[in-house]
Amino acid sequence: MGVLFNNIPGNQLVPFWFAEINSGGTPYANNPRVLLIGQKLTAGVAAEGVVFGPIQNEREAIAQFGAGSMLVDQYRMARRAAPFQPIWALPLADPAGASAAMSYTFTAPGVTGAAILLGLGRRIPFQINAADTAANIATNAAAAINAMGLPVTAAVDGTTPAKVNVTSTHKGAIFNGQEMTIASDESNVLKSGNVTVTAFAGGSGVPDLAGPLASLGDQEYDFIGAPYSDTASLDAIRDFLDDQAGRWSPSQQLYGGYFGMQTGNLSGLVTFGDGRNDQHAVVIGSQRLPTPEWEVSASAAAMASVHLGTAPEVSRPLQTLVLPGVQPPRDRSLWWDIADRQALYADGIAALKVRSDGQVAIDRLVTTYQKNASGVPDGTFRDVETMYQLMFIVRYLRSAVSNKHGRQALADENPFNLPQIATPKSIRNTLIHAYNDLVALGVCEKADLFAQYLVVERDPNDANRVNAYLPVDVVNQLRVFAANVTAFLEYQTASGAAAV
Repeated sequence: MGVLFNNIPGNQLVPFWFAEINSGGTPYANNPRVLLIGQKLTAGVAAEGVVFGPIQNEREAIAQFGAGSMLVDQYRMARRAAPFQPIWALPLADPAGASAAMSYTFTAPGVTGAAILLGLGRRIPFQINAADTAANIATNAAAAINAMGLPVTAAVDGTTPAKVNVTSTHKGAIFNGQEMTIASDESNVLKSGNVTVTAFAGGSGVPDLAGPLASLGDQEYDFIGAPYSDTASLDAIRDFLDDQAGRWSPSQQLYGGYFGMQTGNLSGLVTFGDGRNDQHAVVIGSQRLPTPEWEVSASAAAMASVHLGTAPEVSRPLQTLVLPGVQPPRDRSLWWDIADRQALYADGIAALKVRSDGQVAIDRLVTTYQKNASGVPDGTFRDVETMYQLMFIVRYLRSAVSNKHGRQALADENPFNLPQIATPKSIRNTLIHAYNDLVALGVCEKADLFAQYLVVERDPNDANRVNAYLPVDVVNQLRVFAANVTAFLEYQTASGAAAV
């Protein structure tokens, strides 16, 4: 077996010692990136449609995207879920359309105490004195709302002094229905009889994702979080991540997955999910939460990045992981029960679960994939964990083959074991060793069957090409434990006599 040199020529005549330094290659190690897609304000200096990051801290996010912007809230929630992950952002301009608006109209309760409004998952307290008029209360309420840094602005109505108009700082239909109300706490001096609340409405427009997504180039972003789940947005994501021409295609091999959210009732979400079929997109379905969609999707993408980026954690199910800061529907009747979640998962909609302590946790993040190309029901790519296992496996095997065979000649046989020459057999051995590593990492199983069914052969039409069939068997997740608990008043022995 010869020694392979890259830089020392074979005809070197000058004595004596010459050493070249080469890398022996290292196994694939992932450093998953989170990419948040959302709207910025004009006060932010970041260029629209151009990736910015990694974001160092919230102060930088405010400078880049504008105080009170959607993207700042997304970053804040993602950072809570993933304290150490690199987080990037793709800032979008507001769409053509209109801002949503809602209003509070007050009457004076005539008491002194703390008033508490609720807005986009935040408590908004301010003081009321017994002598305050409705106009005084409206002025103080508007100031309190504006001080919270939410993506809304509040102003006392120019005609009705007791009324506060609240307008979303961003244009877009996504603000319609967002929660702005009053707290039901006993300590809140504002009761329902003292406030008339009109819901957010009138917002229109959805940002176009296709152009900004195309600007991402060839940088890997494994976990993409955004609030948009309308058909046009999901179609743009589908095309961006597509297996044939997108990031999952053989020509790009960049991969990644999308985490979005849609708010609606059970029948509407099931109908919507039934109309989608994309293994690269997760749509979290929920009835109205206090926490807006842009924060929930950012939290889910960031939490997934913590657990699905490295082995063996990538094989563990995400179920029971709490999304910090995400709040459940205030009406307990809107919490999904077991039958609701079963229906959602059957039709490609992911869901969260409210724990007994009121915290919101991941229950099951299914993709919208439900059928294969022939329209036959197929559960292979149902769970998002499987997609990230496949990403890890492909990158690990690619790294192994590239490290060993990236600059070798190709022959059918190598009887003298020249290091410059690769053969189908040597490539096969590399793949088997790498697969054994994946088994040891807890990502794959059944190494013996992989070796048995693995095919590595030279292409019959291209002498410079090797074709391989890689039958990987991913480790599964423990999803369901079913127990038949049979009760006996007294065990019986095989002979029928009572057991002692």
